[in-house]
Amino acid sequence: MKFHSALRGRFAGRVLLFLGANALQAVLAVAILPLTTLKLTAADFGYFALLMSVTAFANALSDGGGALALPAHYGISPGDERRRMIASFFVVSMVLSSMLAVAFLLSWPALAPVVLGQARGPDTRVTEMLAAAIIPLRSLGSLATTVFSVSGRGNAIAAQIAAQAVGTFAGTLTCLVGLDLGPTALFAGAVIGQLASLAVAALALGAQPWTRPSARWLAVVGRHAPTAVFTGVTDGLRGVGENAVIAGNVGVASVGFYSHARLYYGLQMNATNAFAHNLWSVSLAEARDADSRFRRTGQVWTLVHILLSLFGIGFACFGTEFVALLTNGRLTPAAPLVPWLAVLLLIQVSGRAQNALVFAEGAGAAASRVRAGLSLLALATLPVVVGKVLGYGLSLGIAGVIAVLIAEAVVFRLYLRWKCAAFGRRLEFQDRWVVAGIVLTIAAWLLNAGVPMSVTLRGGLFAGVVLGILVLERARLAHLLGTLRF
Repeated sequence: MKFHSALRGRFAGRVLLFLGANALQAVLAVAILPLTTLKLTAADFGYFALLMSVTAFANALSDGGGALALPAHYGISPGDERRRMIASFFVVSMVLSSMLAVAFLLSWPALAPVVLGQARGPDTRVTEMLAAAIIPLRSLGSLATTVFSVSGRGNAIAAQIAAQAVGTFAGTLTCLVGLDLGPTALFAGAVIGQLASLAVAALALGAQPWTRPSARWLAVVGRHAPTAVFTGVTDGLRGVGENAVIAGNVGVASVGFYSHARLYYGLQMNATNAFAHNLWSVSLAEARDADSRFRRTGQVWTLVHILLSLFGIGFACFGTEFVALLTNGRLTPAAPLVPWLAVLLLIQVSGRAQNALVFAEGAGAAASRVRAGLSLLALATLPVVVGKVLGYGLSLGIAGVIAVLIAEAVVFRLYLRWKCAAFGRRLEFQDRWVVAGIVLTIAAWLLNAGVPMSVTLRGGLFAGVVLGILVLERARLAHLLGTLRF
């Protein structure tokens, strides 16, 4: 009962605050599109996405193992050890990310023709320096987010998100409209947003990381470093390779369409993080309690699955008009991709009980290695799925990228279920609405693609789906809302 009361008294408030921050981020990200698409083209957005995937590669390497070690050690360590742990992890991240930023600046002139091919962008040293600055800023901010997540401080993450959203919006708008920097404004806005997020993180952390690093925790990082480097390399290569394959086979403008579709995927992911970050410490506690049956985890994630399902169905019905209106018609081809990315996200956020159990049992590193291996395999198949190699291939374009992503996500979720069987825990199936959401989203996409319908008719069908879900799940939703009530 004490746990239940704590969940009721604090979890709802943290989630609502987090959702508010994500709502602000979504509103600002959408509001700026009509302005940026007046001055920038799909190719400009594609160039930005390509270069950001390179910096993301560097960020994936700069963690050093801290994100893997924190879930396993933070919750069971005393206060003083936590401070030394965090200080050690921040030192490693700062050193690695700064070195990688310098390496990026030195190597980019030689790498640019390989990564970009025929795609060219604002080839200025300013743009390169802005991109390099993002690497340490984002690395330190991400580590702070992980600290807040494992310590149950979702409010601090919400503040990070809000600050970054406002900083990115204001910075991009000022540099694009006020200073007329063209595509460089996208990079300047990203830097300002990261600075704002890191400033908030520093205030929230206070004196916690300002202590002498510990040799013990540096050794822990060292033990996790090989896995972190392996997963970082694969994640980084995946991001760069994905965009490069699209650019090489269907053009840099298609990278712009794909990155715009991923914008909505990212906004959905951020919304799920409102629950994931605030529920992570609860899920880890349930994983360590053999009698928990992950009741709280299952209740909350069922709601998330329903909301993601409604997003996918809604975008299948109205996405084309929505994107055309927001982007002045320049990025409309991105709209049909979004429902399939919603399907991908449904798969990726399934199996949350299994995910928590794997990390609580100290098998997070093994799972990360498997995920990295799957990522490399997926990257190797992309060229023949997206285009052709030596005259052979499916030439599916962007659709091929999404198909590979979905297959990869399915295989990894199956692996998590297999891994959990080794721990002797029998976990009930909690992903019914993942399956239902996938079926309904694909059905809505096929119906809208194959049958011309008015907006009114589509609105009526969508309203019917919403009403049907409310009727079918009224008891479950009422119980969940009762649990989360202040």
